[in-house]
Amino acid sequence: MTVPTEKDWGDYHSDLDQEYAHRLFAGHTNEEMQPHFRANVIERASELRFMPEIPFRYYMIGFRDFVMAGDFEYEGADAGSCFLRLVLQKLEQEPACIAPIMPELLETVEYVAQNQSAFDADKDIYGDFLDLAAQIRALNAARSGSTPGSPF
Repeated sequence: MTVPTEKDWGDYHSDLDQEYAHRLFAGHTNEEMQPHFRANVIERASELRFMPEIPFRYYMIGFRDFVMAGDFEYEGADAGSCFLRLVLQKLEQEPACIAPIMPELLETVEYVAQNQSAFDADKDIYGDFLDLAAQIRALNAARSGSTPGSPF
């Protein structure tokens, strides 16, 4: 995947959320965006929600890389939760947007779900990551025709 072009961003000026996401992300590599995820993972995940498909796919892979790097000062719980909830939301609301990159995200979904305590994510606050992963697997299976119990 390459850094999305201006054409890939489409008419981002007509949407304030897309315009803000463009201002922060456009023209930057995923590697360049890693410090931005670290600075405020909740806000960066929110901006991903509003991106057009091609930029979303590219920067979602960068978000995955941030989560898997595990280089958290204090934002591990938010990173894990935001990642799982963003994947789930996209599968529920815009499956065509996330479908092409689901094979690249599923391993991280499983890793986060199986390692909730490593993310320091209290179940009373963040919910059960295993439940979120199960919902993701079921939606992805329904979309792709695979077996729901299989992580892939």
